[in-house]
Amino acid sequence: MKYWEICRFEIAYQSRRVSTWLYFPVLLTLTYYMTREIYIDNARRDGYFFNAPFVIAVMTFLGSLMGLLSASQLAGDAAARDVQTRMDPLFYTTPVGKAAYLRGRFLAAFILYAVILLAVPLGLLLAAVVPGPEAELIGPFRPAAYLGAYLSLALPNAFVATAFLFSMAALGRRAIASYLGSLLLFSVVVFSRGFVAGTLEWWDLAKLLDPFGMTVLGELSRVWTPVEKSTRLIGLQGSLLSNRFLWIGIALGVLTLTHFRFRMAHHTARAWRSPA
Repeated sequence: MKYWEICRFEIAYQSRRVSTWLYFPVLLTLTYYMTREIYIDNARRDGYFFNAPFVIAVMTFLGSLMGLLSASQLAGDAAARDVQTRMDPLFYTTPVGKAAYLRGRFLAAFILYAVILLAVPLGLLLAAVVPGPEAELIGPFRPAAYLGAYLSLALPNAFVATAFLFSMAALGRRAIASYLGSLLLFSVVVFSRGFVAGTLEWWDLAKLLDPFGMTVLGELSRVWTPVEKSTRLIGLQGSLLSNRFLWIGIALGVLTLTHFRFRMAHHTARAWRSPA
């Protein structure tokens, strides 16, 4: 059985669960309301478009953070379901190599999470077209801003998050480990942006430490003019490119470590032996 067959099986299995797709409307709704509540007032006050590429980029990053709960469920279930349902002795006896097993399960979780993150650009589009903001606050519709943010910001974040959460669940053999991993990732983002950059003002270090790259946008929000926020696309360049290279490399290293440490063997708890 090839890894792609395992991937298709995992996608089909998780796609049949209501909880998998429940995150999509939740993330779409959160993106819509957060954008309307925050950026209509910001656009009025600071003089940039409500649907500016900068706003799209910031909300894409926030969507990655809000989607961590979804990623935790998908990655944790894919990595640890066999052990927790006690199906691992049966599954491990099939002629499936470790590499195919791990790659197929990881790829399925990543693809499903990437699909769910499509709710972010859709929520941003709805926020811009539903009546509410004044006409002068709405800039021209730029598909490249939405597509670029998804491809260069959301997908790398999805890969990094899925790699860490899947690896923690696979090595810990418990789905709950992925939820602890999402808390850890969130804490690192907050620490990098709030303490390293905000308090210590070590921006260069903070931009590298942030696994999702939000600190890079934090710096751009300070130095870009309203016109730049309204017109400039945020792509993989400069500090953001360095951040992406670093964290994708770390994620690949984590997956490699998981491959070497993972054992396709049934683990049983040791029983206490009563004295003779």
